[in-house]
Amino acid sequence: MALKYQCPSCDSGMVVAYLEIGQPAKCKSCGEISIVPEEAITVPSTPPKLVSARSLAGGGGDLGERLRQWIRIDLVKYLGTTVLLIVLSALIVFTVEPSLYEDSVAGHIGKDIDDVTRWDTFWHTIWWSVVTFTTVGYGDVSPNSHIGKLFGMLIMFAGYTWNIILGGVVASLLVMAGLKEVDELDAGKYTDHTVILGWNPMVEEILQRMQTDEEGKPVMVGAAPRIALVNEFDREELGRVPQNYDRLDIVHLSGRFTQPVVLEKALVQQAGTVVIVPDTSNLSDPEDPPSENDTLPAVYAIRDITTSTTVVAHTRDAELKGQLLRATCSEVVLADDYTPDLIAGHVLNPGAPQLLDQIIRFANQSHQLVVADMPPLLADSTHIEVFNYFKESRDSILLGYAKMTNQADLADAMGESGSPFIRDMIKQQMQQAGIQMSGDEQLSIEIGPADDYQVDAQHSCILLARGLNVTALDDEMWEDG
Repeated sequence: MALKYQCPSCDSGMVVAYLEIGQPAKCKSCGEISIVPEEAITVPSTPPKLVSARSLAGGGGDLGERLRQWIRIDLVKYLGTTVLLIVLSALIVFTVEPSLYEDSVAGHIGKDIDDVTRWDTFWHTIWWSVVTFTTVGYGDVSPNSHIGKLFGMLIMFAGYTWNIILGGVVASLLVMAGLKEVDELDAGKYTDHTVILGWNPMVEEILQRMQTDEEGKPVMVGAAPRIALVNEFDREELGRVPQNYDRLDIVHLSGRFTQPVVLEKALVQQAGTVVIVPDTSNLSDPEDPPSENDTLPAVYAIRDITTSTTVVAHTRDAELKGQLLRATCSEVVLADDYTPDLIAGHVLNPGAPQLLDQIIRFANQSHQLVVADMPPLLADSTHIEVFNYFKESRDSILLGYAKMTNQADLADAMGESGSPFIRDMIKQQMQQAGIQMSGDEQLSIEIGPADDYQVDAQHSCILLARGLNVTALDDEMWEDG
C-alpha cells in the first residue's frame, strides 16, 4: 500500500510507497522534503520495478528490451560473425572447386562419387572451413587450382586474424564476469559488508584503495571484502569499468537506491558500512556532473530500515552537510583530493578518518601538526631519545622526521613507511611551513622509525603538538641549545 497527500510546498499530489505517517518524503515536483501527514490517504500500490537508466529513458517494452540486450551481448555478436565467416568461406570454395570436394567427400563418407550429393559436398566444405579457421589444418583436403589456393590463403589470414580478435573478446567477457550482477544478496553470506550507493569515477579510486590494502595481506579463501555496488547501470554499462579488483568480492544490484525495496535487497541492515556518492548512473548525459539529489533521501530511507549501520555520505555541497548530519548520517566527507582515501578509510579502518580529521584540522589550536628543527643538543641521537625529549619536555608526540637531501624528485624520495595518506598530508604541511625544494634537492620523510634510528642536525621533527605553534616551539628549542 501507499500514502497519498498534497505537498505543503507546491500543493502537487504525492504518492509515497514504503513509508509511514510521520516519516520524511521528497516531492518529485519541487524537490522539497516534508513529513507524511496524518490525513494522508491509503491507496493501492505495486512494488517498483528495478530498471536500468536506459529503460527509464524509454527503452521500450520488456520483450523488445530483452531482445535488444540479448543482441547487444558481445559474445553472441562475435560468435554469430564467426559462423557467418565460416559459411561464407565454405561457399567460396564450394563455388570455385566443387569437383575437388566431391572426390574428397566420397572417400570420407564411404560413398561412390556418383552417389555424392551437393549437400554432402557443401558440408565437406564447411568442415574444411572450420578446420582452416581454427588453424587446426588436418590436411585431408586442400585446393588444387591457383584461384582456389588464392582464396584459401585469404581465408587462412582472415581466420588467424579473427581468432586473435575473438580470443580478446572472450578474455574480456571472462574478466567482466568477475563483476556479478545479482537480484538480491545471500543473507547468510553478506554480513558486515560494504554497500556503495551511486556511481561516479571516484568509486574506482575507492575500490583501488581497498584493493591495495588487500594486496598487503595474505590470501585467504572467503576472506575477500564483500562489496555491493547499487546504481541504475545495467551489467553492460558497468562492464566498462576496469576489472582490476581480483582481491575484492564485488556484486552489482541495479535499481534506484532511494527505494527501500532496493536497499533491503542490498541487505543494508546487515552491512558494516554504507557509502553514498554523487551519482551519474541516473543521468541521460554521462558528461553532466554527478547528481546529489538522491543523497539525502537515501540517508532517510536507510535510517527507516536500520539505525545501527554506519552511513558515510560524500558531497560537494557544504550546505548539504548539515542536513545530512541532522538526518543521522554517521559521517559526511566533503570533496577534495583526499576524498577517496577518507572514504576507503571509513571502510577499512573505521574511526581512523575521524582521528586524522582532528589532527589536520588546524583551526583547532589545542593540537597542531607542526614541523620543527632538530634541537642542537639532540643531534646525533637515536629516535627513542628524541621521542622521549619531546614527550616529557614539550608535551608533544614525535611522529617522524623529514630531511632534505641532494637527490632528484620529491615524490621519488618519499619513504614507504607508514600510511600513504599521512605521508601526503605531512609533505603538504612541510611545504606550507616553508621547507621548499630547490634545484636537485628532495624531501625524504620517515614516519614511525625504529627506536635505534639515527638522526642528525639535518633532520626536521614532525610533531603533534599541544597548544604550540611552529615559531614558539622552535624558539624554545633554540633557547635550550
